[in-house]
Amino acid sequence: MLDKTPLSVEVATPSPGTVRLSLTGDLAFESAGRLAALSFSPGYRRLDLDLAGLSFIDSSGLAALVRLHQRAESDGAALRVVAVGPHLRRLLKVTALDRLFRLP
Repeated sequence: MLDKTPLSVEVATPSPGTVRLSLTGDLAFESAGRLAALSFSPGYRRLDLDLAGLSFIDSSGLAALVRLHQRAESDGAALRVVAVGPHLRRLLKVTALDRLFRLP
C-alpha cells in the first residue's frame, strides 16, 4: 500500500492582481477537487503555480491543473508555472502539457 501525503494548498497574493498557489503533497483523485473549490480575488490577472512541492500526481491531478488553467483563462488571467520538480516536469513533457503550461 502506498503512503499518501495530504495535499497542502497555500494561497498568497504577492502583488496586486497576482495570486500564487503553492502545492505540496499528493495531487490525486482524493484531493483534486480542492483546486476547483478555491476562490480568488476578483480582478486577478496572473495565477502563479508553484508545483515544486508535489510528491505525487495522477491523471485526476493533471486534469485538475488543466481545469485550473481553463478557469484562469475564462477569468481573463494568465496561468504560469513558476516552479516544478524534475519528475513532474518529465510527466508534463510526456503528456504534452508542458506546452500548455509553458514551463520555466
